[in-house]
Amino acid sequence: MFPKSNRLFCLLAQAISCLTLFHSIPALARGPKTPPSADVVVHSEKPGLTIAPDFLGLSYEAPALTKDTFSITHKEFLRLLANLGTGTLRFGGNSVESTFWSREGVVSEAASRGTITPKDLDRLFEFSRQSRWRVILGLNLGHYDPSMSADEAAYAVEKAGPSLLALEIGNEPDLFMKNGLRNSNWSYDNFRREFETYAQKITARTPAAPLSGPTTCCTLGPEWFEHFVADEESRLVFASHHIYPMSAAQSNPDAPSFPSIGRMLSPELMNRVADLVDRLASAAEARHLQLRIAETNSASHGGKEGVSNTFASALWGADYAFTLAEHGATALNFHGGFACHGYTPICIADGHFVPQPLYYGMLLFHLALPGKAGRLVPVDVRAPGNLTAHAVLSDGGSLRIVLINKDAQKAMTVEISEAQRYSRVGLPPHPLQTSPMPVLVPYRSGSVRRLMAPALDSTTGITLAGTAVNAQGGWSGMPGDKLKKHKNAFRLELPPGTAALVHLYN
Repeated sequence: MFPKSNRLFCLLAQAISCLTLFHSIPALARGPKTPPSADVVVHSEKPGLTIAPDFLGLSYEAPALTKDTFSITHKEFLRLLANLGTGTLRFGGNSVESTFWSREGVVSEAASRGTITPKDLDRLFEFSRQSRWRVILGLNLGHYDPSMSADEAAYAVEKAGPSLLALEIGNEPDLFMKNGLRNSNWSYDNFRREFETYAQKITARTPAAPLSGPTTCCTLGPEWFEHFVADEESRLVFASHHIYPMSAAQSNPDAPSFPSIGRMLSPELMNRVADLVDRLASAAEARHLQLRIAETNSASHGGKEGVSNTFASALWGADYAFTLAEHGATALNFHGGFACHGYTPICIADGHFVPQPLYYGMLLFHLALPGKAGRLVPVDVRAPGNLTAHAVLSDGGSLRIVLINKDAQKAMTVEISEAQRYSRVGLPPHPLQTSPMPVLVPYRSGSVRRLMAPALDSTTGITLAGTAVNAQGGWSGMPGDKLKKHKNAFRLELPPGTAALVHLYN
């Protein structure tokens, strides 16, 4: 018999030997590794902000109106918009300040980017009526001519009818002193005086003209926005601001705005956006105005190749749209063009309208909305990696949950628990009520549809619910896979760099 100290020494040596042997065995020989578990708790008992079915929108530079792109002859384009439901087309951008209006089609010498004519607006509003996407029309403030803009506004209001959502006066006026449109003394007070002159000229001729603003952005933007909504609230149908979380012009990789896939999908970037939207929404709400992020995308200056045009932008786009909605924005417009590079959601290649990766993020967001307005509900996430979740409750009580695994390497086993819905069955009514008290009933059934691609940096091979958008612009996803309930939770595997739309119902 060994002494006690020797026996302990031997046992320790055996343990070390076994541990060494275990780690020398290939991973596959040890059996399958269970992905780390993530817990998602959805509080459908606390419905919050309403999210409108036309939350999504697209934004374009104003000279796009001088082409025939927005014509009802482009059936592919119409189908791509129809996939997203109803929305808003916005025309503005920096180039609106060098785009002019002429009823006679006379091109001004100062119109370096194009001249919009009645034929252009007629074509646009016909397209708007056919697609059921309303219009936000930008007016040129950079080249100061209130009479020209008042005439354009009068024509637009007369011809568009309900298809015209709003008129914007200028684009990002807080940058006028930097881009050469005004001198270095340009200030908020200067902008306000010019805006009011335009507004008075427009409404004197067309009293029903719907105006929005201030279309600010950047460093001075939030401060100008707060002053503007306080000063001009009675003139506005909604308040607008522009956000680009990153900049394709940034060359310093350590800068917070340097565009990369990792930074685009980082919680830090989305938290900065949420803080800004909180500030803007608070200022707008104090003046009884809705907040629209009327121009936005992942990175300014057209986006960055290898970042803004990859599958990662689809995951970012869906997460971003929900983040804006949860923090008080009532709508957004993703900026783009039609060249197949950068951040645009839809481009034109070989004469065909082609959905880019960001489009699939928009499509996922749209699928998460009920047919009518839904209610956002709080979601608690406890995960070992970069997982986000958002949930929408329909009037009928069904629940849609979007899960986004933004981790490039880590798969997760997600458990959705305490997911319940309102039901007006059960408890008797209170003496002062005419209907039964609502009680919470756990969901019994679920399904899942997935947004996937070969990798985060993929630009092709993207599918949603098992299918891609077809060559004619149509999309019809496969039915969702059934989810099994384990005890009190629905469980699913979420591979790295993918998203899932979970639908819970009874």
